[in-house]
Amino acid sequence: MDVYNDPAAIKVLATRSGEDLHVIPLGSMRVVDPNTIVCATIFMHEAHENLRKAAENNERVSTLAVKLAPGGQSQAYQVRCRVKASMTSGPLFDSFKENIKQRGMDVRAVWVLEPLEVLVQIGPNAGQKIA
Repeated sequence: MDVYNDPAAIKVLATRSGEDLHVIPLGSMRVVDPNTIVCATIFMHEAHENLRKAAENNERVSTLAVKLAPGGQSQAYQVRCRVKASMTSGPLFDSFKENIKQRGMDVRAVWVLEPLEVLVQIGPNAGQKIA
């Protein structure tokens, strides 16, 4: 799952927006530890609201991280998650804010997600649950 912490990987967040899905690229997504994925609210509006609703209603969200390596070992993992919390202060928030500030952006909140299932989404084992 190192692909989630690779700056070259493409990371995506999928949330529910009523009957529809809302899917966005999310470069701020990181794995903090095996039980925690975090992402920052920088530009997101609809996804931020969807994460808030998912937290209130105990709904799942899904993440995807993909790193293509032509001629090498490509990786793609989907992680189905529970939304644990939104932070606007504290050490984790401060660390994210400082990192994002160096790129000329500001963080409004940091979302904490709890992985529930991990699936491989590339190669002959695509769709296989690995955790």
